[in-house]
Amino acid sequence: MKQHLTLALVVALFSIGYGQPKITNVSFPKSVETYGLFEMAFQMGDYANPYDPAVIDVYAEFLSPEGKSVRVNGFYYEGYGFEESKGYEQAKANRDRGWRVRFAPEVDGDWTFSLHAIDRQGKTELSAIGQNRFGFQCQPARSAKGFISLANRRFLKRGVVANGQRESRAFFPIGPNIAWYGNGGSYAQPKGIYDYEKHVDSIAGSANYMRIWINRPQCLSLFGAEYTQTSDNKATVYFNSSLNQKDAAELDHIMAYAAKNGISVMPCIFTFGSFCSQRQSASTWENNPFHTVLGLASPTDFFTDSEAKRITRNLIRYIVARWGYATNIVCWELWNEVDNISNGQLPKSEHQRNVVGWHGEMAQYIRDIDPFHHPITTSLAVFNESDYFHSQLFDQLDIVQKHSYGSFLKAKEKDQRPFQLYKASTAAFEVYPNKPFFIGEFGISQSTGKPKYKDKDPLGFDTHNCIWSTAFSGAMGPASFWYWECLDEQDLFRIYEPLLRFCEGLPPLSDSFAGRCTAKSGAANFPNGIQTFYMANATEDTIYGWSQDANFSYPALRRLTEQTSLNGQFNGNVFDPKGYVYTLDVTKKPEPSSKNNTIKLPVSNQAAGTQYIVRWYDTETGLEMKAERTTVKVNGKSLSFEFPSSVRDLKNKRINNTYGDAVFSLTVDRGTKEESGTQGAAPKKVVIRPAKSGQD
Repeated sequence: MKQHLTLALVVALFSIGYGQPKITNVSFPKSVETYGLFEMAFQMGDYANPYDPAVIDVYAEFLSPEGKSVRVNGFYYEGYGFEESKGYEQAKANRDRGWRVRFAPEVDGDWTFSLHAIDRQGKTELSAIGQNRFGFQCQPARSAKGFISLANRRFLKRGVVANGQRESRAFFPIGPNIAWYGNGGSYAQPKGIYDYEKHVDSIAGSANYMRIWINRPQCLSLFGAEYTQTSDNKATVYFNSSLNQKDAAELDHIMAYAAKNGISVMPCIFTFGSFCSQRQSASTWENNPFHTVLGLASPTDFFTDSEAKRITRNLIRYIVARWGYATNIVCWELWNEVDNISNGQLPKSEHQRNVVGWHGEMAQYIRDIDPFHHPITTSLAVFNESDYFHSQLFDQLDIVQKHSYGSFLKAKEKDQRPFQLYKASTAAFEVYPNKPFFIGEFGISQSTGKPKYKDKDPLGFDTHNCIWSTAFSGAMGPASFWYWECLDEQDLFRIYEPLLRFCEGLPPLSDSFAGRCTAKSGAANFPNGIQTFYMANATEDTIYGWSQDANFSYPALRRLTEQTSLNGQFNGNVFDPKGYVYTLDVTKKPEPSSKNNTIKLPVSNQAAGTQYIVRWYDTETGLEMKAERTTVKVNGKSLSFEFPSSVRDLKNKRINNTYGDAVFSLTVDRGTKEESGTQGAAPKKVVIRPAKSGQD
């Protein structure tokens, strides 16, 4: 158990005059481990707006063993307890109210700190209790995960402690969106933290990432209308001088539970739905307090109004102060699909300049107040490289992000999603060559209603193919699937596990790695019926990729079992429910698409005769198929090697795994003893089963 220093009445080094902030009941741990949470609690008087630093500015200054000073803002806190009742969350406020400072030390040794509070009456500084200086010891950890940051222009990294030794590892965010928790058909029945616990339990060990929203009236809603908390059948509204402390306590729990289970989080602060009119949702501009309380006439005013910016900065300050310590934050996401907000009465160009300017201001503000230097991003629904909005928005951000959806109906090969998402990644790098790129949402859309994954893709073929193709597009991680309820209902969270295991075995990648594919003429037309997506570094001495028989693309599998119309659309009313894509019926499984297993990649930066070691990995385990390891040599300006015959058995016209695919690594043979490749637990095959029954 941690030991704490507690003081019933603190006396500062210098006298505190009448009217100055009075700090009492200071409590903090004497020691924490590397990257562990150091949390200091204390009491002060009441303030009309404890969320505005112009009213009360609270912060601590930490001095590291190396003499480096770090400022960390404090925040007002109200405690909540939670109980589960028939799957639903029961929340109750407790008497634990006061102020907190949260910090995660990266350097072992003795730390000291001082505590500051400034209001309109004066200021207080505490740096000791009597003769004892404020301080704690950071103890070396045996195993710990540190902060996630930019590794280079393409990828992320993470500091870790493994077996007592510090090192920096590549970090690839691999996992789905889990944007909000569910309810029992009524906003007043939130599943709350227990829904997130269920989902985190489901992805733990299979994924390392999820994206969540923290501004949704039906779920986590730090400000605005909160429809899980009502009075006289009206939603409680939190704004400016208030903050939803119940939901903040939920987020505390979610972040800690995710970290405990190895899941990192991208929290999204704003979403376009709250700034749009006439949406069939509780989340609309008509209910937005920037409109109802502050009085903004149009959503476009949000990006220019000085008072709106002040309130927004205070919200962001609170978020960074309360959760910035969390080493499992991938990045701060300012907006979900900000381009979906209409320009209203403003000229489009003026609105776009305002949005771009707002992002620059808020990004700089975060950098000024975030002592842990988390990366910053925002997201777009459409990425049009020639549009000012899209070509300028990310200039002052760290990570470029877009969302991408396709159709259930299209049957043509060129419309396959893995190829589309790969092209989206490479197109983004043409506009922003010096920033990491991420597809934060993807899925299959349809014109009306919720996509019927149970009927159309119950075994997750399209999702499987998309995450593997984008993993080798040069993006900072594979595309993140949106419809998490569908993955849950179909028991498909497990499809991430092989990719996670493979990526965990990769060394840190240089920013010279770029995505490529073997398609001809920019279309999804692949030689020998084998589609290959891969990435190579500048010297081409290291190449990673994924290859799949073209008959196992999602459209190809559906063409085996459904009729199509003359315009290339699937006829949704005529299909074989016993087809392979729906049941894994081996009698319906397609044969190899060609009689040749050769894959040919262009290699320009290695001399003819250079020898490569070829390793193949199983997409159902993520582990190496050691019997398939071989060597090949550069012939002229190309490298030819064979798809594993154990998977694509041409002699017997048979595909011997579920997806008709395999993953490869090519490394120049340096004449030294090679490691065995991807490390991990003993091989564990990810069993793909027919979908669960039930509603979706």
